[in-house]
Amino acid sequence: MGIVVDHDERQREILIKALKLFGERGYPDVTYQQLAAVCGLSRTTLYKYFQNKRQIFGNAIMYQVSVIGHRFQESIKSNPDLNASEKLNLVLSQAIDLLFRSRHLLQAIVEYLINQRRQEQPVARKIRRHTVAFRRTLKKLVQEGIETGLFRVTDPDLATNLLYGLMESASLRVTLIEDADRDELQRLCRLMIQSMEK
Repeated sequence: MGIVVDHDERQREILIKALKLFGERGYPDVTYQQLAAVCGLSRTTLYKYFQNKRQIFGNAIMYQVSVIGHRFQESIKSNPDLNASEKLNLVLSQAIDLLFRSRHLLQAIVEYLINQRRQEQPVARKIRRHTVAFRRTLKKLVQEGIETGLFRVTDPDLATNLLYGLMESASLRVTLIEDADRDELQRLCRLMIQSMEK
């Protein structure tokens, strides 16, 4: 009797191991052969799941984003008594913690995006695709704050863009500045949210 392979589980394991390798070595320094080796697969077997390194990288980032999005949603659901401002603070605080825990992976992502721009490839769509769930979460919470009368802002899109822009800035700080201050970034997020309150 042959070995039964759970292909969905194997694909998930490939993405998890690939994320770790990209975080340790950076996107440019990882080869397809190294990806196969770290996954315990031959190149031929890995090709059955992903055609190239870029596809593995993109899918690995999407996988990580979906895991993070699920965690944010679970945090919000498990704290139903929090108001919109408190939920926003919780989500942004978790996001900042994640940035600091994933510093090497962030560096790999930035290297990849810079390399894409050097090759005159568009990156805005890629970034949007990987951040759409986070933006939706922010907008949903801003709208909740407006609807419950907690926030004075009237344009949820503008408020969402401001919060998202703050997180973009935090991402770059954590990626590029050795002594980025987690507490300062969390204070900035709290201050931004307080400025939206009545």
